[in-house]
Amino acid sequence: MAMSTMFVQNAAAFAAPPATTKKRATADKIQVDLQERIDRLAARDEKFRGCTASRPRPSYARMDGAPNWTVDGFPGLPSGGFGRMVELLDQARKEYELVG
Repeated sequence: MAMSTMFVQNAAAFAAPPATTKKRATADKIQVDLQERIDRLAARDEKFRGCTASRPRPSYARMDGAPNWTVDGFPGLPSGGFGRMVELLDQARKEYELVG
């Protein structure tokens, strides 16, 4: 195989998004998982104690594979904690698809 052909094949492999299967879950299940993540964070960083997860609600998925749900905030979110909570939410939205 020629070097340029190998490069093109490797470049295409890295450019393609990873094929992942999202876990399908109800709003209740996702909310429990989010709260467990918040609780683990609070165990490491005391300022997040008392923060809770709102119930997930459907949202419009702009393209295939995009998250189909969101939350309307985190009651008890401490000042300065928004960025960390967005990271936590984004990770969960990559893992779960909201059903029924």
